[in-house]
Amino acid sequence: MDISQIELQLEEIGLNQSEIKVYLSLLKLGSSSTGPIINESKTANSKVYEVLEKLIQKGLVSYFTKENVKHYKATNPKMILNFLNEKKKEIEQQEKKVNELLPSLLAFSQEKEDEKESFIFSGYRGIRTAFTNLVDELNNGDEVHIMGVYDFGKEFLPLALYFQKIRSDKKIKAKFLINDHAKNLAKEFKRYPPVEIKFMPENMLTPAIFLIYSDKVIINLAKEMTFFVLKSRNAKEAFEAYFQMMWKLAKK
Repeated sequence: MDISQIELQLEEIGLNQSEIKVYLSLLKLGSSSTGPIINESKTANSKVYEVLEKLIQKGLVSYFTKENVKHYKATNPKMILNFLNEKKKEIEQQEKKVNELLPSLLAFSQEKEDEKESFIFSGYRGIRTAFTNLVDELNNGDEVHIMGVYDFGKEFLPLALYFQKIRSDKKIKAKFLINDHAKNLAKEFKRYPPVEIKFMPENMLTPAIFLIYSDKVIINLAKEMTFFVLKSRNAKEAFEAYFQMMWKLAKK
């Protein structure tokens, strides 16, 4: 193995370039005062003591005094394994501390998370992704409230049925407020329990379909194959209040 490969391996285990040059110089020189080490390693005089001290702390260099002059010597290269074992123990201790901290850090992260965000999904794949995300976010027994379903056309229907299937598989309940003239869709959706469907008054039409869940509202422009996802607890609560009012007025 040539010197460049050795240097690369030493760098990968955690030594910096200065430490590598000084360590390899000491292996070559044997015991030495700082002068030859500086010349061999091309390390600045002002820096060499700091580098040697770091190597001593890592167990890779020892020192002794001879005729009132400090001499340094590289320890047996097998000490690199001891260095790695100590490093491994340190990482394990740090990992343990991080695991203890994680619950607090996650709670803090959620507290500081942006309360308001918006996303746009468009096209077949985009809308399929939005539906998948919705279902992934909810748990078994949760509800999604959907208002304003109408006859949205053949292109969107496979996506709507995909959503109903993955929702049903996860046992997420859907409450639908469907426009009165879209009863054919109600028959389709009833195939995917748990589901509850009511019909809006004949003169009540909505310009879009609204999906209300968690802390989000989706404004679904089905014929344009576009979703606007709003993450806002205030917006969600406002749409939810309107949904509940319409739910009371709607008929089965």
